[in-house]
Amino acid sequence: MTNLPKGISKRSDKFRVSVMVKGKRKTATLKTLEEASAALQQMKIGLFDVTSGQYTTWNLKTAWEHYVDHRVAVSPHSTANHKKFAWYGKTILNHFGPLVDLDDINQKTIAEFFDELTVNRKYSASVVNYMGTLLYQMQLHAFKRGRKSIQPERMQGMKLTKGRIRYVTDEEEIRMLDWYDRTARESFGDLVRFYLDTGLRKSEALRLKFRDVDMETGRISIWETKTNSPRHVKMTHRVRHILERLARGQNDQNARVFKHIAERKFYRVWIDMREAIGLGDDAQFVIHMLRHTCCTRLLGANVDIRTVMQWMGHKSIEQTQRYAHFMPGKLDDAAAALDTLATVK
Repeated sequence: MTNLPKGISKRSDKFRVSVMVKGKRKTATLKTLEEASAALQQMKIGLFDVTSGQYTTWNLKTAWEHYVDHRVAVSPHSTANHKKFAWYGKTILNHFGPLVDLDDINQKTIAEFFDELTVNRKYSASVVNYMGTLLYQMQLHAFKRGRKSIQPERMQGMKLTKGRIRYVTDEEEIRMLDWYDRTARESFGDLVRFYLDTGLRKSEALRLKFRDVDMETGRISIWETKTNSPRHVKMTHRVRHILERLARGQNDQNARVFKHIAERKFYRVWIDMREAIGLGDDAQFVIHMLRHTCCTRLLGANVDIRTVMQWMGHKSIEQTQRYAHFMPGKLDDAAAALDTLATVK
């Protein structure tokens, strides 16, 4: 017979596991070598109950903590270290309850969770699908370690809408910025203007430091990006005006440009603004839409698509082309251009 792993021996037609745990010897007898090997690993970390011969299941909170530790160990710079990842986990825990047994989370309860996210909270399909993936990966992680007795099934993801890309119209921008100014929330209005004119992602703007801003050349450098590829954008006149005002009396180059704005507060004020201007029911009117707007406007101004791709920090030209497909009036412009080139009228 092939050599058995240390700690496992063959007894008749069964396998005996023996391991020292905290100075005490623990033993168990299993039917197959596969079961014995799994039990050996779990006994070493105290997860296998040798008295009952069963694995005790985790509750949701314990499963989440173990899964996060696993993610950090596998990829220290993964989303496990990001605030958004923690927010996803908090949302999942708040819905199901931290002490719910993993085996009680099934297709039915996950479907109800999806309904809550889409109907009541109006989250996008991409957010819901990501939470579903996290739930599945977390449960699979527990199952492989003997802490969930039922193998999880992957939920079918929601279809992502491929309709028009939502962007801010000129009229909406006027109403939006007017509300910020009228309600003495000019600093929040400044950040909205900054997003519209730079196309930076929300986190990129909030992390921006004064050392990343070159007033002489008008260049803004973004070093920490989603794609891990630094990029640079140029200031518009109103962005320069905002940055000059914020830089007055500022001597610390390592200070954040928008240090006076907390992300959660900005989001709450955004929701208030959306309600106030009559767009409270528009689930697509979100902060990230400001980035969509910048990209759409650049393409609308006939900026070369590869330049727009670099400006936005897209990984591929296909990402940028999505916006080109939704430019209002572009088909009319194309037809008019062909008219002018026609040799026979």
